[in-house]
Amino acid sequence: MRVYEYSKLSGIPTKKLLDALAKGGFAVASHMSVLTAKELTFLNELFKQSKGPSVLPNTPVDVQAEKITTPVTPSSTKKAQMPQAAPEIPFVVRSLVLSDAAEQLKQPVAMLIITLLRWGIVATKNQLLDEAVVARLAENFGVQTVKHAGKEHAVTKGIVVENGTYQERLPVVVVVGHVDHGKTTLLDYIRKTRVASREKGGITQHLGAYEATTPHGSLVFIDTPGHEAFARMRARGIGLADVAVLVVAGDDGVMPQTIEAIKHIKLMNLPVVVAINKIDKAEKTRLEAIKRDLSQHGLVPEEWAGDTVIVPISAKMGTGIDQLLEMIILQAQLLELKADTAGRAKGYILESSLEKGRGPVATVLAQHGTISVGDFFVCGDSTGRVSSLIDSHGARVTSIGASHPVRVAGFSELAQAGDYFEVVDKDSYLKSRAAGVSRESVPAASLVKENAINLVVKADNHSSREALVEAIAKLSKKYDKPFAVISATIGDVNESDINLAQASGSRIVCLHCKISPFVVQAARQHHVTIESFDIIYKLLERLEEIADSYKVKQVIRTKTGEAEVRKVFDIKGQGIIAGCYVKDGRFVKDGIIIAWRGKVKLGEGKIKSLQRDRKIVKEVTAGYECAFLVEGIDQWAEGDRAECYIQQ
Repeated sequence: MRVYEYSKLSGIPTKKLLDALAKGGFAVASHMSVLTAKELTFLNELFKQSKGPSVLPNTPVDVQAEKITTPVTPSSTKKAQMPQAAPEIPFVVRSLVLSDAAEQLKQPVAMLIITLLRWGIVATKNQLLDEAVVARLAENFGVQTVKHAGKEHAVTKGIVVENGTYQERLPVVVVVGHVDHGKTTLLDYIRKTRVASREKGGITQHLGAYEATTPHGSLVFIDTPGHEAFARMRARGIGLADVAVLVVAGDDGVMPQTIEAIKHIKLMNLPVVVAINKIDKAEKTRLEAIKRDLSQHGLVPEEWAGDTVIVPISAKMGTGIDQLLEMIILQAQLLELKADTAGRAKGYILESSLEKGRGPVATVLAQHGTISVGDFFVCGDSTGRVSSLIDSHGARVTSIGASHPVRVAGFSELAQAGDYFEVVDKDSYLKSRAAGVSRESVPAASLVKENAINLVVKADNHSSREALVEAIAKLSKKYDKPFAVISATIGDVNESDINLAQASGSRIVCLHCKISPFVVQAARQHHVTIESFDIIYKLLERLEEIADSYKVKQVIRTKTGEAEVRKVFDIKGQGIIAGCYVKDGRFVKDGIIIAWRGKVKLGEGKIKSLQRDRKIVKEVTAGYECAFLVEGIDQWAEGDRAECYIQQ
């Protein structure tokens, strides 16, 4: 019997069972762990029933859990001992923004950034650090630590709320994995909609957050793109989630973006459930091979004495989805997720874009508080007042709580994905708006490079622009003539883009953008090239073609044969034909002929016709006679020498 099965039979929460087992000195890894006879006996005696026999496998009885009056702590002998009083420790380990961690550790921000770089972690002062990294930093600087208890305050991805009104919140689940492994199809089945069929080329290119109701409870799913160009977008999705679902295709296995996702999951210390998809296409031996590959990257299946839950599924057929959802809910229950429902909303931007009639909008995932129409807010370098809210089902709402993704309109300017969003009072809003954050604009002319392929990039949202610019920079390293992005903006192509492209000698490339007939006409008048794409890898393939066309071509000629002119024929309507004897090598059709008279070069040209015995042939080898007509040479004479070359 597994821990979660005991929980279902007894009615005791799995978290409470795991805590009791840990205090009793039993090394039980997770809710998926199989209980031994000793552990079952321990639980049955600890949680004595008022009626009925002890809980045994396959015995569905209702158990009333009694209050534990004598706490116990783990020990090597598995005997109950009284806990020792812990000394006061000032630093509470929790997820923190780097600048806040520096302040609490009493260290310069630069020192933390340098320390993290030495560990192979790239972070800025606004970067969110998970508990494990914060604990390691504290240890490095000799600061004693204690983990937060979660009772006096709520901690959610770096947002701390003291003395709030806490209620259970929806778990946020991020779905990650390699491109085309079935992530969106899985969400499609769960949500009973047709999202996958609307994705261009069958791949996700945006970060979408969707609320879904399941038989086990409601969840918020974050779908992430699997294409390699969207690495930063995937990292953001993982950074905001409570539980990760790693999708691996059974007919494909562990791939580069699978490994990248595992690294991000481990860095953020997220609980993970692995879904091996497309089992309808994979043999059983293939599933075992995938488990071995996952083990090599630190995800050891629980049936192999590890702590990773692996569920075989078919997102297309719906096989195993119910068990997967149950495992996700169980993982979330162990986290005891809570949010402050009374305070002002605090959260992060998932995505931002420009919408016709609404201006700059953004998808916000509030982790505490409530967002309402009319609220003032600050967000990164932007401020605003909420003018409208649209939930993940496309319905307009007047207010929405924590963990519910919502599309917010009312931004003064386009927010950046990953920006911190906070509802504030009117005075704070006016102060932030008045202060502003001046952004230094770089003149486009200064970005134009002479020995480069200049581009004006357009995308529909911030994440697409970010991924595209990074992918172009990576692509540039492969070519002698690199790409230079002189402008990368969000929204449809406009007249200003045409003027900029003309002035800078650039071509315009668009991802998910519309081009009006007026803009097309303006581009033709100004001789500006515009190319639009719906799939990012198609756009990158086109840029590779353009870069290849600029490659310096080297022409190599190889001599294949030599012949002596023995007779000259002047054929009316055709030209001067040289009758030759091939002395060495071979003469080939489409070869290049260089004619010599002694040491004087008569000229050169391509063979138009090659004959032997009055028959057109492809080649003539040494020891045979032939006749040929050469473009541009009509001054042949007996005794002239002809050399044949092939050109590459």
